[in-house]
Amino acid sequence: MSPARQKLPQNYSIRTIIDSILSDIPRAKKFSISKKQSFYGKLNLKTNKKHELATLLTPAHITSYPIEGAGLFARIAVLPPELVIADERFKRMCCLPYWTIYKSSDGAAYKRFDRCPGYGWLPGCPPLSSEIKEVQEKLDQADLFIVLQTKLMAERWGVGWKFAVLHRLAREIENVLGPGAVLERYGSGPCTACAAQHCLHSQPCKAPHLKTVSLESMGICVDRLCSDLALLTGDARWKLTWLKHFGLPQQSPKKWKYVEALAVKLP
Repeated sequence: MSPARQKLPQNYSIRTIIDSILSDIPRAKKFSISKKQSFYGKLNLKTNKKHELATLLTPAHITSYPIEGAGLFARIAVLPPELVIADERFKRMCCLPYWTIYKSSDGAAYKRFDRCPGYGWLPGCPPLSSEIKEVQEKLDQADLFIVLQTKLMAERWGVGWKFAVLHRLAREIENVLGPGAVLERYGSGPCTACAAQHCLHSQPCKAPHLKTVSLESMGICVDRLCSDLALLTGDARWKLTWLKHFGLPQQSPKKWKYVEALAVKLP
């Protein structure tokens, strides 16, 4: 079939949109599977030589934390930072409209088809997150990109334990590698550093040293992170399935996973 007659995909699913963006990023197409495996193998050898660090980067260690919810983390792995893809268009996906259920002041439920309600409002959401140039600079400085993923769950609220686990791991890594080893912390969803979110009321951040913005808000392609880790670790459970009709009664599938990460520089 000639190029002029090839059938182009309809860019209406999240999967197709992500694939279209990745196909338009030279960095996303730069490395072959064998090159990725080479990066991954060398990085794991380097990490495993630092025994104290390697001990921290295991599911058994993470789930042993005395933090409610820590046991819901299922996987942790180290990805070469060269494979992490950040692009402004992934941040813009927060503007894609979808149906959301709201409640009015009298308690009545109603639906609205619009961009994510957190955009420009919730902490850790665009457009106030870091510029892609700044995100890429941190990735270029990093030696390790540590990724954590939870089990499948249906909890949307009351998941602040994710923040607590990520920050405890960051502190332990700096205890082993030295202050400043953790270059960046990437959460999932809005920042929960403060019980009272002052930034929601146009007040300055009260804990900038704890501020944790989501991977998506940084423009990082979480789908590519997880598909690469599925390939490199041989564990297909890393892969993501994108939800349809999120938050509505007909949502499918009914459960999802949270993904968080740390960018780390070795001494």
